[in-house]
Amino acid sequence: MPALAIAPGVPSQAAERMAALTARGARTACAMIHLVEGRNLRLIAGFQLPSGFEPMQQFPVRSTLAGIVMRTGFPVVVDAVDADERVPVDAPIRAVGIQCYAGFPVRDPAGAVVGVCAVMDYQARHWSAEQLTAVDDAAQACTAFVAEQHAYEAEHHHRQYLDTLLDSLDTGVAACDADGNLVLVNRSLRDRLGIHTVEGTVEHWARHLPLTTPDGALVEPDQVPLLRALHGTDVHGIEYQLHTREGPCLFKVNAHAITDRHGQRLGAVALFHDITEVRRAEQLQQALSRSKDDYLNLVGHELRIPLMIIGNNLELAGDTSPDTPAGDLLPMIAAARRGSERLRHLVEALLDLSALDAGRAQLTVTEVDLVAVVTGTARDLDGRAAAKCVSLTQTTPARLLMLGDPQRLTQLVSALLDNAVTYTPGGGAVSIAVTSTETTVTIEVADTGPGIPEPERPHVFDRFFRGAIATELAIPGAGLGLAIAKLITERHHGTITIVPTEYQPGTRVHVALPRNPAEPSTHSAVTHAA
Repeated sequence: MPALAIAPGVPSQAAERMAALTARGARTACAMIHLVEGRNLRLIAGFQLPSGFEPMQQFPVRSTLAGIVMRTGFPVVVDAVDADERVPVDAPIRAVGIQCYAGFPVRDPAGAVVGVCAVMDYQARHWSAEQLTAVDDAAQACTAFVAEQHAYEAEHHHRQYLDTLLDSLDTGVAACDADGNLVLVNRSLRDRLGIHTVEGTVEHWARHLPLTTPDGALVEPDQVPLLRALHGTDVHGIEYQLHTREGPCLFKVNAHAITDRHGQRLGAVALFHDITEVRRAEQLQQALSRSKDDYLNLVGHELRIPLMIIGNNLELAGDTSPDTPAGDLLPMIAAARRGSERLRHLVEALLDLSALDAGRAQLTVTEVDLVAVVTGTARDLDGRAAAKCVSLTQTTPARLLMLGDPQRLTQLVSALLDNAVTYTPGGGAVSIAVTSTETTVTIEVADTGPGIPEPERPHVFDRFFRGAIATELAIPGAGLGLAIAKLITERHHGTITIVPTEYQPGTRVHVALPRNPAEPSTHSAVTHAA
């Protein structure tokens, strides 16, 4: 059965005052007002209730006179508790010495019984019409409390619904009132910012909001979208970068003022739509399109040329007379061989680039003398440099030990020197220098070639990149050497950069590698030789 329960918290002052006025109007010692709450009656106000009455409120409603009022819908008036058979034997009022009782139903605006307004006294009495009218009038007046309670509950449920709805959105939402006080930051935005509570003003929030433009420029507090909307400037589809706990995320933000039907500003709201993945997908699509174009260009030029050389020379050889001396065929065979070698090197470079990029190429890390690697690689290129009248010099210590993959380090140095010799005109110079600290080794390759225009420098390590100078001078190559050099450097936990050469022509490439990598590469497997 339902139970009688004390209302949690402090009853409203208006209800307490109503209970006191009811007691005075009925000329009784006590008064109380109950309202229905689920299956229970909740005490919302009491005036001078008997000592020990509150702890007894868990009695079943059927054991109370208020329960009779609720069940029948009619007033219950008891002149003498001990002499009235309607009073249950276990009624709480018997235990606290109450001798008379008058309770009237409290109804909602639709007429349904939703509570009880009652008065009590410690002396038996014959209730006068005036006293009962006072209680009846108070019960009818309690309808206002019922309406207020229902309105509060409806508003509370509506607010809970809206809060739950907003918290279920992946879109970030922030709102403030007309005075600039934050009233809402939904779960999505709170989680990204790592905050649990919403408090303070928009100005304070704006000063600490980690918001920048997409290129990283700091957004001034007065330009934060929510504050702009509060001051009358709507924001539509502007992209910002929000630095969250998971890292920087790109958002498209809309913000506008909230007004009533008369146009009076009530506050402002800002919506943060995460477009990070959308932009990444667009960039990936663009990269795939560029890669497709690059491969098509590669097939259309770098692969076609050696194939044409091979095909043309084989065709020439096939058209010769069977009596042609073998010596006359040697130039054609040599040309076909050169085309074949060029094609083989290109295919090997593509496969190597793919293996390094996908993490399939393992690094066999062992102790290696970097100076020996540099010296051997430079010696292999001496003949090619001399044929172009390019001087090739090196500046190194006698020996420099580090942990690395000897084959890949040789490939790295070879790519840098080969690129430098390729782009250096006759009479120029190429130099390689190796230096070290206790923790780092550096390789620097410099040439006196035409250099790299500043706009092209961010792209020189992109695969298939061919600068304007290479195109103009018809310098052969597929744009793979520096891309492979970058991947090898990264697999050794190093960095590779182009160093500006403001006061002299040419290009300077700087590579920094750790002498003793603390942990294996995250991009490819590393095995240590025994």
